[in-house]
Amino acid sequence: MINNMKKYLLSFAVMLMGSTLLTGCLESDNDNNTPTEYVVTKGVLVINNGNYYNGIDGSLTFLEFGTNSITAQQNVYKNANGESLGGTPNDVMAYGDKIYITGSDENTVFVLNAKTFKLIEKINTIQDMGAEEGYCPRHLEAYGSNVFVSTYGGYVAVIDTLNLTIRDMYKVGSAPEGMAIGGTSDTDVSLYVANSDYGNGNGSISKINLVNGSISEIKNDKIHNPQQLAVAGDIIYVLDWGYYDADDGYKQKDAAVYMINGSIISKVVPDATGMAASGQSIVTYNYPYGSSKPTYSIYNIVNGSLSNLTSSGGNPIESPCAISIDPNTGFIYLATRVIDPDTGYPSYTLPGYLNIYNRNGQFVAVSSYATGVEPHVIAFTYGTKKIEY
Repeated sequence: MINNMKKYLLSFAVMLMGSTLLTGCLESDNDNNTPTEYVVTKGVLVINNGNYYNGIDGSLTFLEFGTNSITAQQNVYKNANGESLGGTPNDVMAYGDKIYITGSDENTVFVLNAKTFKLIEKINTIQDMGAEEGYCPRHLEAYGSNVFVSTYGGYVAVIDTLNLTIRDMYKVGSAPEGMAIGGTSDTDVSLYVANSDYGNGNGSISKINLVNGSISEIKNDKIHNPQQLAVAGDIIYVLDWGYYDADDGYKQKDAAVYMINGSIISKVVPDATGMAASGQSIVTYNYPYGSSKPTYSIYNIVNGSLSNLTSSGGNPIESPCAISIDPNTGFIYLATRVIDPDTGYPSYTLPGYLNIYNRNGQFVAVSSYATGVEPHVIAFTYGTKKIEY
C-alpha cells in the first residue's frame, strides 16, 4: 500500500495533472533499467449507512479488482468480538496500510487493516476529546502522518496514524462536514472545513494552516449549507445544499457548486446535491429532496465549461446517493438506493447498488454491483505496480 499519499492529498491544484500524478512514475530515473513503480487502484470501498430507525446496522462493501473481473464482497468489516459498525457510519478512507471509518452514532473512528479489514483500533472521540467536542464524528481527510476527523461538536480532531491516538484538535465552525487539503508547497498547506451549521443558513468555511496552526473563517452570503469541498491552490469549490423551503413541502432549493476565488464567488454548477472531483473535472448529480428524476453534470475547471452527463447502461440510477471518481482511470462510480416496488419511493431498508461509467458517462462494467443498505460514500484503495524495463 502507499505509505504516503502526500503528493496526491497536497492540493486539488495538482489534480489538474491528477491522473498523471497518480499513474505516473514514482521513480523517474530509468537509466539503469531499474523497475518503475506506478500507483494503481486496487479496489473500491463503499460505506453503507444502514437504517438506524429500522435496526439495520451500517456496513462496508468492498469491490476487489481482479485481472479481468470485479468481485463484490459485503460486510467485510471484521471484529473479533462479532460487533458491527453500528448505526450510521458516515465516511470511509484508505490511507497508508489502514482504513478509517467514522461511526457517527457510535462516536467512534474505526481503524482497520487495509488488507484483511480486521479491526485494529476503536478511537472514541467523546472519550478522547470531550462529550461536546467529540460528539458525532463525520468526515475524514489526511495529510502526512495525520488523519483529520470533523465532529458535530464543532471541532476537527488530529489522529496520529502511527500510535492511533488523538494528539490535537482545532475549533472550527458549526456542524462541520467535508474537508479538503489545499496548498502549493510543503510550507503552504491548509485544511479547509465545510461548516454546515446544520442547514440553518449560517454556514462558513474554516481554513486551518497546518504549518503554523492558525485558523481563519471564510464567510459569504451565497454559502448557506456547505457539505463538500475541493481545493485548487487557493481556489475553493464548495458543494452547498441550499435550504429546505417550509412553504413548499420542504423541497430542497438552491443546492449548487460554487467557486470561491479570493473575494469573488460564482456559481459554476447551478443544480447539484452530490459532487466528486479529480483531474480537471468536477462531476455532480442533482437529486434534491422533493425531486423525481436525477440529472448529472460535468464541470471543467480549466476552461470553465459545463456540460450534461448522461449515465447510460446498467441498472437504472433512480435515487443517487454517492458519487466518486477513480483518479487513475477517470471512471465515475455512482451508487443508488433502489425503488421500493410496494411504495414507488426510494427504499431506505433494501440494499442498493453501484454502477461504473467512463468519463463520458458510458457504462463500462459487466453488471451493476450490490451494496449494503443506504450506500453513502465511495472511496478507493491503492497499491503499486512495477514495470520492468
